[in-house]
Amino acid sequence: MKKYLLYIVCLIFLSCSVISCTKKSDDSGRNDKSQQTNEQGDESQNKSAGRTVSDTVFFGRWDGKRVIVDDYYKYNSNESLRDSTGAGYDKYGIRLIEIISKYQKYDEKQLEYFFDDYKPEFAGYTSFKKSDKVYISASSGVYTAEVTGYYINMDDMIGAGTIFYAMVTPTAGAKFDENEIVVCSFNNNMSAVNRKGVTNQTVIDDFKKLVMPKLKGVTISEYNDKGEPKTIPLTKISNEDIKIFEGSFTGKGKSEFLVSVRLQNDFTNFTSLIYVMDAEGKIISEFIPLTVNNFTFSMAEGVVDMNGDGTLEVITYDGYYEGGGYNLNKYNGGLWKALTTGFVFGV
Repeated sequence: MKKYLLYIVCLIFLSCSVISCTKKSDDSGRNDKSQQTNEQGDESQNKSAGRTVSDTVFFGRWDGKRVIVDDYYKYNSNESLRDSTGAGYDKYGIRLIEIISKYQKYDEKQLEYFFDDYKPEFAGYTSFKKSDKVYISASSGVYTAEVTGYYINMDDMIGAGTIFYAMVTPTAGAKFDENEIVVCSFNNNMSAVNRKGVTNQTVIDDFKKLVMPKLKGVTISEYNDKGEPKTIPLTKISNEDIKIFEGSFTGKGKSEFLVSVRLQNDFTNFTSLIYVMDAEGKIISEFIPLTVNNFTFSMAEGVVDMNGDGTLEVITYDGYYEGGGYNLNKYNGGLWKALTTGFVFGV
């Protein structure tokens, strides 16, 4: 089961990085492959602001007491995970058990382990050192925070998760939703994450009309009381099926809309697309080209300006019917690049 799960998780994110493609606005009907990085991002010095701007970014999750940070750069650079048989992931977990046993008493019935101090072995699992200062972007605002420890959750092996996390404590007064996914970076002028998107129903209805012709021929299944499916043509897009964000996505100062549609065709298959469009419905960039009746899907979860350059990055949830994970995507030079991935779980 573990080997199958790893195959599915890899398939989801490999397919997302390959099909998330675009060309410049004058040639939006054709696609180049998008780029995905396994390394930490580039840095450049913003002299006027006296700060370092970096594409190195992480996902965190509020657990009710702290933010736990998923360092996917370290996870993705772990060559032992490349074992196509699935044994590599088991070795990843076994190595963590060895580290736990060195500093604490390991008990297979105990799933969670906390460390106050940085250990040399942690270098293979996180870039964060004790007392490092980071910035956290949530829906409620942007907060400064400090690395205060480390956390291992062996239960996450069930879902092929990262398992190892840095614990980050935000300043007093920070507010988070339950289990909120946040963006963490070293940039001090991130914007807050926007998850609400466009709420004007007239605008939403206008984009439904613009997108609907592209979904011609799509069918969905309705189920009766006995659980028996009946296939019917798609006749409308509900508000739950579409998410729209307004802002600049392909360049500073541009007036654009990010339009995300995700439909469930049946129990295991989906239709999805994410386009950058102008107000008249012209496609500027096919971020996620239309896929119909597909095992995997992509949907926009939110947007954030992670480095204060006036261009929004896009948080997507990419998955299948039993799981998935988050990607943070940046448009640059006609291509969409996945800067980081986090909190990937499946069954």
